[in-house]
Amino acid sequence: MDLRTYTTPISAWRMPRRRERLTLGVACSLNWGPLRTLVGRYRAGRPEVDLVIEDLDEIGLAERIPGRGVDLAVALHDAGARGWRSTPLWSEPLMAFMAEGHPLAACNSVPSAALRETPILMAGNGAGDRALQRAIIGALGGPPNFLYYAVQRDNLIDLTALGFGVTLAGGSALGAFYPGVCARPLESESAWLSYCAFWAPENERPALRRFLEAARGGEAGDA
Repeated sequence: MDLRTYTTPISAWRMPRRRERLTLGVACSLNWGPLRTLVGRYRAGRPEVDLVIEDLDEIGLAERIPGRGVDLAVALHDAGARGWRSTPLWSEPLMAFMAEGHPLAACNSVPSAALRETPILMAGNGAGDRALQRAIIGALGGPPNFLYYAVQRDNLIDLTALGFGVTLAGGSALGAFYPGVCARPLESESAWLSYCAFWAPENERPALRRFLEAARGGEAGDA
C-alpha cells in the first residue's frame, strides 16, 4: 500500500481578514447634497469597510456618541456636547415646504415675518431637534407657532401637502419628490443650516480617521 502524507501550507488555513465597520449617525437628509455625495464616494473608495447608517436625533446623539454606539455623527453645528470632537462639513439653505395651493406658494421667496404667523410643523415632541428649532427662530427673527407631530420626517412633509401647515428643512431634502408640495427659500440672511461631524475623542478607529480625511479633503462640499 502506498501511504503518502499530504501537507497543507499554513497560508491556506489563514482566516479571512476581518472587515472594518464604521457606524455613521445622521441627523439630516440623505436625499441629495453633500452628505449623500460623501457617503457614496467613501463606499466606492473603501469597499472593505462595512458602513452602517443610523438616523439620529439630538437625544440619540447624546446617548450614542459617548458610548461609541456610533463612531461618527453628522448634525447641526450646535447640536454637539462639551468634550466631543468635531469638524465643520458644509452649509445649506433653510427651505420652506408647503402645499402647492398654500398662499405663500405664490411667492418666489417667503418673507420671514409671514412664517412667524404660520403653523410650522415639526416631527416628534421637540426634544430631539433643539438645534433646528434655534436655527428656525434665528432665521425668522423670532419664535413661530411650532406644532409637533409624532411622525417621521417624510410623513411630516406629506402633512404639508394635505394643508396642515408649513415645515422647514435644509436644501438636501430637495432630492425627494413629494406630490403636491413645493419648496421656497426664505428672505433671511440667517436662513442657513451648518453641519458638523461629531465623534468621541477616545475613538481611534482607522475607518473613522479615513472618513474624516475624506470629508476634510473637500468631498463633503461637492454637492
